[in-house]
Amino acid sequence: MSFFENGIKAKVMSTELMIEADVSKKVLFECLELAKDFEAKYSAYKEDSLLCKINKNAGKKAVQCTNEELEIFHIALEIAESSGGVFDPTIGILSQGTYGFGKESATLPNDAALKKAQKLVDYKKVSLKNDEIYLMRNGMKLDLGGIGKGYVADKIIQLLRTNNAKKALVNVGGEICTFGKHYNIALKNPFSQENLAIIKTLKEPLCISTSGDYERYITSKKNHHILDHKTAKQNHYYSSVTIIQNGIDCTLLDAIATMVFNSKKELLKDISKKYKICIIAVVKDGEIYFENFKALDIQSIELFSL
Repeated sequence: MSFFENGIKAKVMSTELMIEADVSKKVLFECLELAKDFEAKYSAYKEDSLLCKINKNAGKKAVQCTNEELEIFHIALEIAESSGGVFDPTIGILSQGTYGFGKESATLPNDAALKKAQKLVDYKKVSLKNDEIYLMRNGMKLDLGGIGKGYVADKIIQLLRTNNAKKALVNVGGEICTFGKHYNIALKNPFSQENLAIIKTLKEPLCISTSGDYERYITSKKNHHILDHKTAKQNHYYSSVTIIQNGIDCTLLDAIATMVFNSKKELLKDISKKYKICIIAVVKDGEIYFENFKALDIQSIELFSL
């Protein structure tokens, strides 16, 4: 962890957290603690986390939670329903279980193992009633990796605003929120260490979410971590996708990035209109697709050659 003028940088949730805001160091530290608390509660890799407790009780019994603890699960299921299951938080049996992403035992499973695990991916088998959550089938696993970073980014923005921040930039591992100042946001080139583009923001709130096949994989980028629940395998439509939206809702954008990554290019226009977002999708041959860019309210975007 390190402080800089009006900001803080730290490693949390297995990613980089960076916050720049016109608030005190005390408030910045509270933002960091918020991210740490989220990781402790919802990590799929901490045996004593709430998420692991829920997964361990799949098919056995419901787990009691507070309304605050259940909020992210409600959001995840709403997005799953809205996407028709393209985003599904029960993908954990594949991501954590069969593939073991994030574990030393990560491996490429055979088709039989994938087919068996795939039967347990079904967001409709998650019950949220009153103050309880229950996974209806033994072996099911929730994985909030598809919205967790975005959710934390949104919560940090809320905390900053509560503490009268007039300007801020929050970056939780590529889930970015800004407001109150002109910022220059670099988008990574998925094929090198260079930048793909620079987005120059206005002072109005903006959020950006990026997903790519270079972020986490087994052996090679061909075996990246963004899985399609229909096939239990990886799609290779794009090398990276960036979702941009005016306003602050990184939780939704985080999930949409997963949805877009698993959607063919002919579906991008409909997705962009449905969620009122801009999409920048980079294909492996270097071609770039833009969708709904005219709807985006920013100062400018400078695109570099791949």
